[in-house]
This record gives sequence, structure tokens and C-alpha cells, in this order.
Amino acid sequence: MGNGRPPVVLVAGGRGFVGSHVVRALVHAGYRPVLFGPAMAEDRLADLAGRYDEVIGSVEDRAGLAAAFAAARPKAVVSCVAHGVGRLGLMRSGETEADAAFAVNVSGHGRLIEAAHAAGVGRIVWTSSTVVYGPAELYGGRLVDEDDRAAPTTTYGLTKQLAEAVAAFHGRRHGLAVVGLRLPLILGPGLWYQGAASAIAALFEAARAGRPATIAFHDAAVDLMHVTDVAQAIVTVLGHDGALDPVYNLKGFEASLPALIAAVERRVPAARIAFERVAPALLFPLIDGRRLAAATGFAARYDLDGLVEDLLSTASEP
Repeated sequence: MGNGRPPVVLVAGGRGFVGSHVVRALVHAGYRPVLFGPAMAEDRLADLAGRYDEVIGSVEDRAGLAAAFAAARPKAVVSCVAHGVGRLGLMRSGETEADAAFAVNVSGHGRLIEAAHAAGVGRIVWTSSTVVYGPAELYGGRLVDEDDRAAPTTTYGLTKQLAEAVAAFHGRRHGLAVVGLRLPLILGPGLWYQGAASAIAALFEAARAGRPATIAFHDAAVDLMHVTDVAQAIVTVLGHDGALDPVYNLKGFEASLPALIAAVERRVPAARIAFERVAPALLFPLIDGRRLAAATGFAARYDLDGLVEDLLSTASEP
């Protein structure tokens, strides 16, 4: 940043839930984001108008990627790209349109890395997922780290496992610093698609509106993270000096839905949130995030109470 011009970062998927928060974090950190991806009806970045640029395109289009890199001339790349179907969550989108999920999450991911390499970009940070792990019972009830084997049982999980392999391949072949962060379940303002996170978000919406709600969910602890912590982790990795591993678990905090409801009721005693316990369709293991913390010093800002306080005072849009 010494020449007075903010360094340019191309953000693939910058209009999505996580991507839009990454764009905000980059702007606040002194970068100039260039968004790359399809046009979207919702504008979660209207208040940042003039502080970023945008190129409409797809990671499936080699020529479009090359043109975007030639125009933007980024110093680094962040990718939050994942195939989605309307407002379906990423897991359900993968099952609904498996071919498209592979085309975007694996092949498109590889094209993006190739285009970055051809443009002379040396660092790429991208969002993988903890769904690369298998069911919790495969790991004996312990925290899993990056050395534990991937064993996905969903199409989305498989695409992310393959995307990790593609990223590691290009890192070895071209000497690129390609770092994937395995995201847990993400909550925060701007969550618009349906899935496990939206079911949890519904209890905050009900509490804010003062209306009763019944939340059907399992009662096991899961890994959760505030979306602004995800964005900050990405910015931390992007600016880190020195070598990093190809992939890291990203840890926020652990909580069960009953614990979340109790935290909401402590702050809103009049909240009427009923919990209906259901068996989990798929329960993922809890993760160990110490490796990223040791490598970069990153630590999530939000714990359970902090997330609850923020989401009770925040509307659905950022």
C-alpha cells in the first residue's frame, strides 16, 4: 500500500452472503475489491458504492476470467464461489443440481486458479467447508483437525473435497499460495438462503419481532461462526507474510440449539421460542481450529453471547 493506491483484490462470489462481508472487510482494511460473478437482484453493498469495482461473469468461462484479470490486474484473489439454486442452501443445491455443482465448485474453481496464475497472482484464499468431513461417529466423538481424513457423504461435501485437491495441485505445480478455509455453519446479517443456518436464524427473527416460534432442530453441539469473523479470517490470511498450509479448519465456537435459545431468552425474557427436538439428518464432527490460530494469530471475535447480542439487534440485511 506504499504507492498510495489500494491493492486490488478480485473477489469471486463477492455478492453472496459470505462474499459481501468479505468485500466490506477488504474495504475497511484498505483494499480495493473487484467483484467477479453473476449479477444478483439483491444489493448488499449499496452503502459501499464507489469503493469497489465489478465485472459480471462466471468461473465457468475461461475467456471471461482472462478478461476480468486483465482489466482488474489484482494482486490477490478471494473466492467465495459455490453453486446455488435460488434460495436453497448449498447442501440442497448440490443434491438438486449435482452436475452444475461440480461444474462450478470443482471445474470453475480450477479455472479461476489457472486464470490467477496466468495473470501473475501469487495468493488465493478461498472458502472450503467442514462438510468435507464425514459423520461425527467416524471420528470417535473427538475434535477433528486437518490431518483427519475427509469422508463426505453429500454432493456439496464431495465437490469441496475435490476443490481442495485441485487447489493443492495448482499450489504444487505453479508454486502458488492457495489457501482454503473450511467454514463451519455461518450466521449473520444478510443470510438469505434456506438451510440449517436459516433455521437457526429464524429464532432471532422471532425474538426481534416479539412473535412466538417453534424451532425443530437436534440438540447436539455444532460449530458456529459469525460471518464477520469469517471475513476477518480471510483478510488475515490474505495479508499474512510467510508460507501457509493448503487448508485450515476455521473455528468460531460450539453451541447447541437449546443453548442458543437460552441465550436469547436471557436477553429477551418475553421471547416465546419453543424447541422441538428432531434427530439430525447428518451430524458433523466438531472441529479443532488451533492450527490456523497458531499460524496467523487469528481468533474469532464472537462467542455465543456476542453472536446472540449482535443478531438480536441486527436486521436481516447488513
